[in-house]
Amino acid sequence: MSADTALAPGDELVEAPTRRRWWRRLGWLVPALVSFLSLCVAAAVVVWGEPSPPAGGEEPRPEATAPVERTTLEREEELDGTLGYAGSGSFFARSEGVVTWLPEVGAELSAGDRAWEIDGVPTVLLRGDKPAYRLLEPGSRGEDVRRFEQALAELGYGGFTVDGEYTLLTAEAVRRWQRDTAGMEVTGTVDPARIWYVSGPVRVTGHEAAVGGSAAPGTVLLGTSSTRQVVRIDLEVGDRGLVTEEDEVTVRFPGGESSTGEVVSVGTVAEAGEDDGGTGTESDPTVEVVVELTGDNVDFLDRAPVTVEVRGESREDVLTAPVGALLALSGGGYGLSVVDGDGTVREVPVETGWFTDGLVEVSGDGIDEGTEVVVPE
Repeated sequence: MSADTALAPGDELVEAPTRRRWWRRLGWLVPALVSFLSLCVAAAVVVWGEPSPPAGGEEPRPEATAPVERTTLEREEELDGTLGYAGSGSFFARSEGVVTWLPEVGAELSAGDRAWEIDGVPTVLLRGDKPAYRLLEPGSRGEDVRRFEQALAELGYGGFTVDGEYTLLTAEAVRRWQRDTAGMEVTGTVDPARIWYVSGPVRVTGHEAAVGGSAAPGTVLLGTSSTRQVVRIDLEVGDRGLVTEEDEVTVRFPGGESSTGEVVSVGTVAEAGEDDGGTGTESDPTVEVVVELTGDNVDFLDRAPVTVEVRGESREDVLTAPVGALLALSGGGYGLSVVDGDGTVREVPVETGWFTDGLVEVSGDGIDEGTEVVVPE
């Protein structure tokens, strides 16, 4: 129909009703699209979570928080050590014959105890710091006589004067001691092969001869040590400042038990480092550090690897936060989530210092003693 064509009476315009029917047919799509978009939003919430609050908005106050504290930090280090016994030495025969008795390995011996037997005759320990070297009998004089008389008196035998002169009274006391010692010949004189001086209790660490074997003067019979348990540490020279004599430490044994200890010596002679795993390169030179146990000994261990916890340098009057409160910032470095008085949380960049004992030294704008920070659970 042209624009200037008039409608005759009774004629109908066909286009209009045709367009209305088209919109009515599309009307069902609207609720369908709304439902589809709602499902998309729900899925997004499930996958990505609720949308973040607007910038500057308040977050709920976190439950796990801790205050920044001002304190002293002490540097703690764990060092590898080896548990053993202090000192080492040997007992050797002073006479010729057949070895007829030896103490068990691990046995602890002190003054008055048998050290060994040759041809059934015992050699007895006495307290002293120099070896016996001659026969003692009435009329003998000297410092070795005084040393023997003192040792005999410490075993409970008296009736003579400790004066360096071997008198008849000394001889009578010797006879009583010999009668009380099984296997000892009663002579009233002292054969140097029948006594062995020690400065204190000793521990048998090994047999160097066998019962039934032949011995001659100078034959090594026993390996010995003191009865004091110690820990030896090969400390790299660069770490020597970690410990000084009389420092208190904690020694942890295999199995979780622990004991206190005291540093008794720090070596002054550096030993060359060993080949590091066969790579051809040597580890750093080391000095020997000896720690003596001041708590309970570990009787069931003769030798074992241990861990020694030492405290070295300290930092006084520093601000600290729990290590778990640190955040890795997207731009690098670390920060803390600081909780303001109104409950809002904001990230604050910080500089970190020492890490020790679950704490970290921190500093930064807005970080002060008492500042509350979030510690994620």
